[in-house]
Amino acid sequence: MKKKVLIMADYYVPSIKGGGPIRSIKNLVDHLSDRIDFYIITNDRDLGNEQPFENIKTDEWLQVGKARVFYTNLSKLTWRKMFYLVAEVNYDVLYLNSFFSYKVSILPIMLNKIKKIPRTPIVMAPRGQFSPGALGLKSKRKRLYLKVAKGLGLYRNVTWHATTDIEKKDIEKVIGNTGTFKVSNNLTANYGELDYHKNILKKKGELKVVFISRVHPKKNLKKAIEFLKNVDGKIEFNIYGPLEDKPYWTECQNSIESLPENIKVSFNGVLDHDNIIDVFKVHHVFLFPTLGENFGHVISEAFIGGCPVIISDQTPWRGLEEYQVGWDIPLTEEEKFEEVLNYCVKMDNAHYKAFSERSFLYGKELSNKSCDKSDAYGVFDID
Repeated sequence: MKKKVLIMADYYVPSIKGGGPIRSIKNLVDHLSDRIDFYIITNDRDLGNEQPFENIKTDEWLQVGKARVFYTNLSKLTWRKMFYLVAEVNYDVLYLNSFFSYKVSILPIMLNKIKKIPRTPIVMAPRGQFSPGALGLKSKRKRLYLKVAKGLGLYRNVTWHATTDIEKKDIEKVIGNTGTFKVSNNLTANYGELDYHKNILKKKGELKVVFISRVHPKKNLKKAIEFLKNVDGKIEFNIYGPLEDKPYWTECQNSIESLPENIKVSFNGVLDHDNIIDVFKVHHVFLFPTLGENFGHVISEAFIGGCPVIISDQTPWRGLEEYQVGWDIPLTEEEKFEEVLNYCVKMDNAHYKAFSERSFLYGKELSNKSCDKSDAYGVFDID
């Protein structure tokens, strides 16, 4: 008999702007639905949108791919509606895909505490929210809630889903040894049948750089722009992603205006996820000095697009220089970012092609290992 898992998430497909957590949930559903029935309660609109999705019925259960999904306006989701909605699913495990989100995490935790929803197992996936970089953003509000939560013992019996040992240590540092910990890497899309195919020409003295992520301080776009300031050669820098933080984007624009003439920057808006691999195929490198990722689906996708990465050391993707597929650089070593970018500018086509193909093969090899799928089942206590 299949186990029934209810997932609470701020965003799910067809959302585009919600970032990596959407891919994390979808990949769980796609790969584990042979043994788990997934039910998902999520927003009826994309991040920052005032209008709900077109052609999607709201406030009723729909079959979406391999999951049953309930789209609703989370901003109007009351305690009472949450109580009835959650109770009707009769789930075996409640999976919360955030820690600090009020409607899809804090509210169900509180309802569980006062016994208003079933006292069945709860799995909490913080999705990198306990990394030092993420905690530093809006830290006063976060630390106040953490203090209250610890005082009330809200997470005493929770199972924590960490995607790496690094994230496990981040959670333990903030929460302590409360609850049970399970480490299971994020699953990726199925890349097993793909072959390397990338035709972009790499000329010495030229470099096409891409940044794909939400425009938000955590993703560190402003710093990426500043790294380009001292890079020689003809640079094309393309930015894709939703403008989640408009004041921060204004800061980024000011940094763009200060760049020298050899660097051309274009903001291309939101990218449909179906096109992300194709975009990586027409760029030479992915520049992503993020403040923290618990996985970084976009990094995995960059590799599959044959796009070597220049990222911070605040992700699970480490030791990249050893494998000759990219660089993971401490954020304190700003000169190293500039040095690497200049190195990439000087590459010729033959050197780049070998670099690119190694990156593709590296990403393909690490995607959806059988042990990852087994560990993912284990998060829900399935043998």
